[in-house]
Amino acid sequence: KDAIGRQWQCGTMQVDFSMPQRLGAEYVGEDGARHNPVMLHRAIVGSLERFIGILIEEHAGALPTWLAPVQVAVLNITDAQSEYCREIAAKLKKSVPNQELRVITDLRNEKITRKIREHSMQKLPYILVIGDKEKEAGTVAVRARGNLDLGVMSLDAFVQKIAGDIAHKL
Repeated sequence: KDAIGRQWQCGTMQVDFSMPQRLGAEYVGEDGARHNPVMLHRAIVGSLERFIGILIEEHAGALPTWLAPVQVAVLNITDAQSEYCREIAAKLKKSVPNQELRVITDLRNEKITRKIREHSMQKLPYILVIGDKEKEAGTVAVRARGNLDLGVMSLDAFVQKIAGDIAHKL
């Protein structure tokens, strides 16, 4: 069942009588005559697209941190924090041992509320908001999926949090 209660079938086994005829497939039987075979189609998960669709439905689009295509978005409030945002993103990408975090920066000249809303709608696990206070203190303001404000923390503390999420498959 998916997140809204629908049932899905992944694996399939199909018996196909018409495709071999359309392909012109034949074999010579024990009786010496030509026969059309019966084709069996088997798919353990149906198709990759079907599986991904079911996975997205199961999580209602909010994939776990370890699986999310984008794990963190780093947003600046004004252009004054752009370089610091780039530095944070670069450090995050290299911060978790044996894994490169999937991080994007949003340095557009848009209101911060609009940027937060857009990334929240994408159901990203974490959004880091960087203003002058965070830049001066060398910290990040962390928002988790579901519009949860986790407050301001050091980059190391955030790395420990996200690394824990990934290690525990959250």
